[in-house]
Amino acid sequence: MPSSHSRFEAVSRRSFVKRSLALGALVVTPGLACSKSDKQAFSASATTADDVASAPTATSSTATSTTETEASVTAPSVSSVTSATTASSSAGTFPGGGQLVIDFTYAAADGGQVHSPYIAVWIEDSDGEMVRTVSLWYKSRESKYLNELTRWATVESAFQSAGRTDPVDTVSGATRVAGSYTVAWDGTDVDGAPVALGQYFVCIEAAREHGPYELIRGAVSIDGSASTTALDDNGELSAASVQLVV
Repeated sequence: MPSSHSRFEAVSRRSFVKRSLALGALVVTPGLACSKSDKQAFSASATTADDVASAPTATSSTATSTTETEASVTAPSVSSVTSATTASSSAGTFPGGGQLVIDFTYAAADGGQVHSPYIAVWIEDSDGEMVRTVSLWYKSRESKYLNELTRWATVESAFQSAGRTDPVDTVSGATRVAGSYTVAWDGTDVDGAPVALGQYFVCIEAAREHGPYELIRGAVSIDGSASTTALDDNGELSAASVQLVV
């Protein structure tokens, strides 16, 4: 891992204090526990409560065999704010009360004790631009390593450079051990407005110290009706699928 601090460390220190707008519904369901979490993932010191970014409201979290705390949050509805991703009344928007449920499994290919990975799950529009971050698992005090999530870091940086704010602190939590997980997106953008119907990309990215890097990025067509889309495996990320529940 590079020793230089990334731009996200400075952003984290500033925005984690100032930003309070909650982002997305995060539902974590651990399943397959393949190995113990390495207490020193991306760091020479053990994980403490300081490693978990604060979240305003918990929805559900099932404990697994790890020394790291998991966080779950639910975003409030913000109907008064509009954005570029909000559709006109004729085009239609993401179904109210619906969710895009994202399932995936992480399992270390080399077995044994390994560093728990940094994992980001986010949504891009048809142009490959950030819509919002759904989930981000890392040690908040080690935010300098977020650049290892290369695509998320690039898309998020472009989003911030355009003057937008993606409050990732509200969907952040400690790293996880190997297992099967579920996160969910409520179909709103960073301002809390429902997005337009159309094509989006679901992205799942993982990186760990002394381990491989993987990215799953799959197109999903959201037309307002229930659907299920399987995503291709990539290395230590597998069994990924996206289900639109309406």
